[in-house]
Amino acid sequence: ISVKKFDGFLFMATKKGHVKKMPLSVLSKPRKTGVRAINLPLDNSDMLISSKIIASGQEVLLVTKKGKAIRFNNSEVRTMGRASYGVTGIKLNAGDEVVSMEVLDGGAILTITKNGYGKRTSVDDYRKTARAGKGVINLHVTQKTGNVITTVSIGAKDNIIVTTAKGMIIRTNVKDIRIMGRATQGVRIVRLQTGDAVTDLIKVPVPVNEVE
Repeated sequence: ISVKKFDGFLFMATKKGHVKKMPLSVLSKPRKTGVRAINLPLDNSDMLISSKIIASGQEVLLVTKKGKAIRFNNSEVRTMGRASYGVTGIKLNAGDEVVSMEVLDGGAILTITKNGYGKRTSVDDYRKTARAGKGVINLHVTQKTGNVITTVSIGAKDNIIVTTAKGMIIRTNVKDIRIMGRATQGVRIVRLQTGDAVTDLIKVPVPVNEVE
């Protein structure tokens, strides 16, 4: 993460649904060997999956591989020091885990699954709830779709790049993916070869000179 000034906060999420908010100022004097930013369980039962800069009042969306999501204001998470683990962001069902975290700024959320299905959903469709709830349906996960791989916050003019386990790279314009409700399985975004699977999704922002 590139920072010019160590102002504001760093917001972190783990695969087990824990979240942590920490002032960036505590990271302003790093050691050559680095500094500990979060105390994860010693048994390796949890891992950090996302860290993003956040400002007071911004909202967060946590998304799980089994198709759940929770939206809440980061003000519900108190600031902590480097040595803490964090607090519960979402309560997970058995076998589920968090796969992505988005800092919301309006627009829409694009979700992609292991088998190449995905959908674009308006942020307004995710009702805001309190932290540490069960969340709402983000995508109807089935055997056909496979588990959710990740999400990305997008605008209507952005492009996306999908990568697969067998080294395929597919670029698609977001405007070609229609906006759909939460409780659907989406549409096929990527047509995969036999035995292949989606591994990641990134956003290609629209150049500034192309923004109306």
